[in-house]
Amino acid sequence: MTSFLTDVLTTAGKLEKTNLHEKISEIQKEITRLKYDVKDFMNDNYVEFTSKLVKDQHLVSKGEKLLEEMNVLQKRIDDQVKIELSGSTKELKTLSQALKESNVMLQLSNQLLTLHECIKSVKNYQEEKRYVNAAETLCHMQAILYNSQTDLRDLDIYTAIEEEYLNLYTSFLSETSSLLYERICWTGINDKDAKTITLTVKNEMDDTQDLIQSLYCIDNLSSHLHSFSTTLMDHIISPIINDDCSVYVVNEKIFTVEVLNKRKPSGYKSVLHNLELLFKFLHQNFQFTVHDDKTFLKEIQPHLLERLSTSLKNDCISRITPTSSVDLKNFAPIVQAINDFQYFLVKIGFITSDQLFLSEYTMNIDKLFIKKICQDLLAKARTIMKKDLHDCIIYEPQEPLEFQEDTYDFNELKADKKLSENSFQLPKCQISTSAKETLNLARHILEEACNSSDSCTVQLFYTCRNIFEMYAGLVPEHHRILLETVPHQVAMFHNNCMYLAHHLLTLGHEYRDKLPESLQNLNLTFADQVLVLRDVGSSCLLEHMKYQKDIIVGILSHSDLSALGQTSELHPNTERAMRQCIRQLELLKTVWMDVLPMNIYCRAVGCIMNSMVEDLIIKVISVEDIPADVATELVTLFNMIVKRAPQIFPDNQKIHQHVRKWEKFLELIQILGASLKEIEMRWDNGKGPLAREFTASQVKQLIRALFQNTERRSNLLASIK
Repeated sequence: MTSFLTDVLTTAGKLEKTNLHEKISEIQKEITRLKYDVKDFMNDNYVEFTSKLVKDQHLVSKGEKLLEEMNVLQKRIDDQVKIELSGSTKELKTLSQALKESNVMLQLSNQLLTLHECIKSVKNYQEEKRYVNAAETLCHMQAILYNSQTDLRDLDIYTAIEEEYLNLYTSFLSETSSLLYERICWTGINDKDAKTITLTVKNEMDDTQDLIQSLYCIDNLSSHLHSFSTTLMDHIISPIINDDCSVYVVNEKIFTVEVLNKRKPSGYKSVLHNLELLFKFLHQNFQFTVHDDKTFLKEIQPHLLERLSTSLKNDCISRITPTSSVDLKNFAPIVQAINDFQYFLVKIGFITSDQLFLSEYTMNIDKLFIKKICQDLLAKARTIMKKDLHDCIIYEPQEPLEFQEDTYDFNELKADKKLSENSFQLPKCQISTSAKETLNLARHILEEACNSSDSCTVQLFYTCRNIFEMYAGLVPEHHRILLETVPHQVAMFHNNCMYLAHHLLTLGHEYRDKLPESLQNLNLTFADQVLVLRDVGSSCLLEHMKYQKDIIVGILSHSDLSALGQTSELHPNTERAMRQCIRQLELLKTVWMDVLPMNIYCRAVGCIMNSMVEDLIIKVISVEDIPADVATELVTLFNMIVKRAPQIFPDNQKIHQHVRKWEKFLELIQILGASLKEIEMRWDNGKGPLAREFTASQVKQLIRALFQNTERRSNLLASIK
């Protein structure tokens, strides 16, 4: 019995294999015929462009029927393999491989036929104005053509079909874009001088939604939305925010903006009302779904929200941020108006409740208030500091401090020594009006800080400090060229720095008790900035003094004093140079004497004059031979200096105090006009006035240059040690 069953099954298996082999051979023949038919058909349509209107449908049906038979055969083969899994033969594997190869050829043929059907469908859909269906079909074609798993690219016909697809895509995109622009029209956007801009929405054809959805389907909507949002922002929203304009809607289809006064902004109420009118217009005319649950307004939000938010904050809300405590108390209605506008945008679906982009202004108005005040104050300070330094006023010392007559120390002993009335006083001088304005602004800030909350007080105080830091950095840089070359400007800036530094010593103490109690114990001081301002002012003056010294030295370098021994008379350049030096010092007197504090003036011109005198002394004592006539002329010239130089000081005797080399210069004049006997007397064995000013070697050098070699000169030289 078992043997009989085995024979039956074996015979059945052999019959099934034979049957499968015959069936596969038949199908391969049919596929081959179908392949050539499809090839001929595709060549006719996409290469030779021969019109065949019926054959394509027949081929599609034939291909579908063969696919069904292939699926049945595949199932039978799979079943047969499972039956004889343990002893499967090479024949079944060969049959299976042959079937797979046939299946690939059949799929390619079917894909080609599907592409052909898609091409016909796209054209039909466009004619029937079924834009969404046409877009979906184009997407289906794209998926087939650019599928990495298919072998279509290896076919000769692929290039022709791809070109046909691209032509269809381009034509469809051009048509839908053109139709969309006809539905959404702009006027006035290409004319820079246009006063009126309109946005017109034409919905008569009722296909705007289809056009937008079809553009989304072919992944080309984003560029159109960006272009629409940019135009909306530049030509509608921006004028509403920045200009005085009239906004109105005609027949619910035409939105118009008419600019009345460019760059004269409207009030915040008008701006928010007009923007609400605009978004209401967009909501009414574009109230449709683009895809899934995304509406048109939701789709343009990424292209529009950031610019809208920035413009509203910087060009509208910042203008109405309160600048005083009174304005802050009256800001509640403005906050309400801003919130109402945001809630409207949420209601129409432009933003969500998590995207309230103006909330930082409505919730943190106190911080914005003080920030705006501080920014305005710093801007005002910067403007003041850029004013001309030569606009000046005379600063008079304040009333001297009054001390009680009876002052006792801790041991109840009467203090007899009193401070001078000039103690802690800034001397009389000229200061720039800008320096006084800077100090007045600082006092105004501190007065405001005394009436503000703790957090505002701290920011105002440090804003006040920043003003003085700004002065030390900004003024020298802004007026740099004038401070390098103009003596009057240098003196004014020096005085300004000393004036501000003087008041900074006590400015913090003046307001300490007026500030809120929570801040009175803090180290609110300006004392550390005193040294900074003094250093900046002093450095500027010292730098200019060096500049003036270089001018004097430059003049003397052309005086020909170094060539004294080469001629029997003094060169004309010598007198010219000396007179020019004195005139330069007299010019400084004219510019500085009534500007600088008197002690500073005397020290400054004394230092410059000392450089001149020292240079004259060095040039003379370094000469090896000075003829008698030349020495006489030098005495005359130097006496001219002695006569005019003291007049540069307010008191002629001040020259001895502030020109260190003056006594040496006078002694040089004495030597140039003296005899050997007089020189010996003034040397007085190293104890006379000559010995106090000159060294022995210098005196010997002068004697050799002035007198001929005689026994008397030799004896005198030998006695000078």
